[in-house]
Amino acid sequence: MASNQFVFFLVLCLCVLSTAEFGEAQIQTGKICTDPNGKDIKSECFGYCTDIGFLGGSCQGYKNHYMCKCYVG
Repeated sequence: MASNQFVFFLVLCLCVLSTAEFGEAQIQTGKICTDPNGKDIKSECFGYCTDIGFLGGSCQGYKNHYMCKCYVG
């Protein structure tokens, strides 16, 4: 009985963490990343996001379609 409760609690925690993306909300900005491979080498996305008041950001997407996404928390 205790084992079933533990497994249920563990699965519940994993579900909550996976839907919350581990506490890191992301806001898509519409700013296109300059590198076609999505590497923010010059920290352009990070700098852009911090300039507009977010905690940071990075390039996310797929080849030739990377956009800056800013982190809220």
